[in-house]
Amino acid sequence: MKYLSTRGGEKDLTFKDILFSGLASDGGLYVPDEWPQIDYNALKKIDSYSELALEIIYPFIGEDIKKSELKSLIDNAYAKFSKSKIITFKNLKQREHIVELFNGPTLAFKDFAMQLIVPIFDYYLLQENKKLNLIVATSGDTGSAAINAVHQSSKINIFCLFPKGRISDFQKKQMTTVHGDNIFPIEVDGTFDDCQNIVKSILVDRDFSEEFSIAAVNSINWSRVMIQIVYYFYTLINNNISEDEIINFSVPTGNFGDIYAGYVGIKMGLPVNKLIIATNENDILDRFINSGSYSIEGVTKTTSPSMDIAIASNFERLLFDLLQKSSVMTSEKMNELKNNRSFSVTKEQSNLVKKTFSSKKINQNEVNDLIKETYKEFNYIMDPHTAIGLGASRVLNERGDNNFILGTAHPIKFSDTVEKAIGHPMQSTNEFFEMYKNEEKFYSFMNSAEEVRKVIKDNYSK
Repeated sequence: MKYLSTRGGEKDLTFKDILFSGLASDGGLYVPDEWPQIDYNALKKIDSYSELALEIIYPFIGEDIKKSELKSLIDNAYAKFSKSKIITFKNLKQREHIVELFNGPTLAFKDFAMQLIVPIFDYYLLQENKKLNLIVATSGDTGSAAINAVHQSSKINIFCLFPKGRISDFQKKQMTTVHGDNIFPIEVDGTFDDCQNIVKSILVDRDFSEEFSIAAVNSINWSRVMIQIVYYFYTLINNNISEDEIINFSVPTGNFGDIYAGYVGIKMGLPVNKLIIATNENDILDRFINSGSYSIEGVTKTTSPSMDIAIASNFERLLFDLLQKSSVMTSEKMNELKNNRSFSVTKEQSNLVKKTFSSKKINQNEVNDLIKETYKEFNYIMDPHTAIGLGASRVLNERGDNNFILGTAHPIKFSDTVEKAIGHPMQSTNEFFEMYKNEEKFYSFMNSAEEVRKVIKDNYSK
């Protein structure tokens, strides 16, 4: 498998190349030069999540890692999940299923990628006796998942940027109470997009990145998308879906990485009708679906903070496909976005997107009502992001299709919002509240890339 940049500056790269680079030097995102095709009916014979992951992920890696060695990495990664089935399901109304993706060590879907990506990094680093400095921007869950995984590594430091006052207290403590010589949480006085822009500015500075051995694990890193494809296939295989059923996935969407993984799955042979973009008030994607215009607005602070994002970075990958893999046209659109804060596509292109995607915005009042009503009717507690997925699914499922809603995080991570909605405290194991007793350690800066660069320089080790 070879990879190229959406903006044309790089091509013929290996999986290892794009794993360590994260962001292309021209500012674009890496994508495979072709979509591997998978026999879905053959996959249906596999009941192990790890075995399924091996079959789906291996084509994207190829000879970069031997299949037997990749199997060992995958087996070890998912042995850390709390449920033997890795993913659990909750059926609410008929043909309405919550896909519980929060059985990993930090209680969010980000664990699926992070628990595997870090060992893959280590695999290469151990071979070459090198160390790595990971940099990541987080709207909450990515950071805690990455820190948890990196904490076990002897080869990796992590510098994790999170927006001040814009993540839940639980999410923050999952990052700031994990103490280690290789853990560096950094609070930035700004939005997630400010954190993301700092990360991108550092990554495109190739002299700095190479000098300090820097890589990224945001969803701009292709490996994140690649790993998340698996649970779309696993969901259908484990729910006895017949060939004549119409299937949709509703995905709480901020940075577009998770739902883009579903899109790649469809390109590979996943039998899905529609992917539902479920957004909160930060609705750049919903506005694009409805108008064909991709325009940046300010970030609204909501009760679903992991989706409080103005720019959906992974959307560039879909745009590249939409523009028939023209790096010239993709670059033009992204430059237009940078200069004018918006761009538009043709009506024909917009209609093409609508063949695969639909969208719906769910506001905070609706989220509160959904959490409350779902608890009252089904005795089921969900987090605000999952509630947005459920709300969008119900609005758009007029025909009664078989809809799967991705449950992206455990409700305990957003206990203030959830407890207010259900009217009483949530029960939890002591394991997760032990961290509240631990001292928080983190840097706190204004919105400054130079401050972050200084922390990296001061804590760099080869």
